[in-house]
Amino acid sequence: MTRIRLQAEDARSSIERWYKAGLGAVNPREAVRMNLTWDGSRLHVASLPVRSNADGRIVGIAIGKAATAMAAGLSDVIGAQLSRGIILTKDGHATHPPANWEVFEASHPVPDDRGERATRVIMETLAGLGEGDVAIVLVSGGGSALLEAPRDPLILGDIQETTRLLLNAGAPIQHLNAVRSELSLIKGGGLRRSIGEATCVSLILSDVLGNDPTIIASGPTIARNPNPAAAIDLLRSYDLTDRVPEAVTAALRCPRNIATAGEARNDRFVVVGDNDMFVEEVAASAARDGVLQRIALRLAEGEARELAREFLRIVEGQPPGIDVVIGGGEATVTVRGSGTGGRNTELALAAAIALDERDLDWSIASLASDGQDGSIDAAGAVVDRRTVAQGRAIGLDARVFLDNNDSGEYLRRLGLLVEPGPTGTNVNDVYVAVRLSH
Repeated sequence: MTRIRLQAEDARSSIERWYKAGLGAVNPREAVRMNLTWDGSRLHVASLPVRSNADGRIVGIAIGKAATAMAAGLSDVIGAQLSRGIILTKDGHATHPPANWEVFEASHPVPDDRGERATRVIMETLAGLGEGDVAIVLVSGGGSALLEAPRDPLILGDIQETTRLLLNAGAPIQHLNAVRSELSLIKGGGLRRSIGEATCVSLILSDVLGNDPTIIASGPTIARNPNPAAAIDLLRSYDLTDRVPEAVTAALRCPRNIATAGEARNDRFVVVGDNDMFVEEVAASAARDGVLQRIALRLAEGEARELAREFLRIVEGQPPGIDVVIGGGEATVTVRGSGTGGRNTELALAAAIALDERDLDWSIASLASDGQDGSIDAAGAVVDRRTVAQGRAIGLDARVFLDNNDSGEYLRRLGLLVEPGPTGTNVNDVYVAVRLSH
């Protein structure tokens, strides 16, 4: 292979091209189509037949940021066989829904009353199914915030405040969903209980590293035993037991009985896309461009600033023959300031400061697969060792902005944000480092 080394400007355009190629590998519509077939009389999931009656109904429920595209994939496969379809997605993500699907939009990452109302419609629809019917549930990232039905005696405001506190404390999605599952009727298999004796098919576009089905969207179709003690321990670990609403701690200390989830042995559960697929295709696209690359970090988690340092340590340790280093994961941010941005811009700015301190000639990108990072409409940013000096030249101090959690504003002013708009998919983040030519 002929070795290719890139200038900073070329590195940015190459990274954006590889990123788009990676998104293609986790296209929600295609992911559903590849895992479903209809032979004229029976539905097959991952080549396995699904039990149903010849005159049974098929209902589609699509939940999450990728709901619209996943619903389109289902319509492509079964078309007129669908009795009813309902989409529940984040504001602004309901672009070009398939015909005859009901569409609801709601808030993310903090739930709102629109999501609560849509959840009631979904539960009522599923409760009308019986043996021989099929519910196809299409789940993607964001579903846990969008799909909400508080357990008694909680109200939506209790869950909203608890969610805000956990997010601001930097809780990862695993911890956030573990707590929310204990506060909700719909999570932890609650949606499956609504389905009753009908067959449930779950197709999952995973935004959870490791693909734990009880964590993805808080596992609406996966039965799990309640574990309120673990939720209390998590709140305590973030010093939130005295800050969450009193009704929340009271509910967690009150045991609840949950009925079994109906007939589940004929259910199907398939992960149709995840971070590994995304990262692998980013690497393959770089290889097709003729660069020597290596995937050196998988399933990475932790504080954005710490993860930036870890990624740079890996980058520094690469032999001279490796010019592109790729990783996948999802960082968290403990919010202490009042600025704008998200985990990817925070990681990128922390990396830029480290590149400047160490005088390292690499471009670093941190990009969200859904195209939206925290409070800004950008996937993240591409930076290099010049980023700090460029800010200084116009009176900006990168460290001050980082300390105020204002990485989005700093990188916006320098024109370094990557702004693809909502991508329609959601499988965590990708990190790319490109060795620059001199």
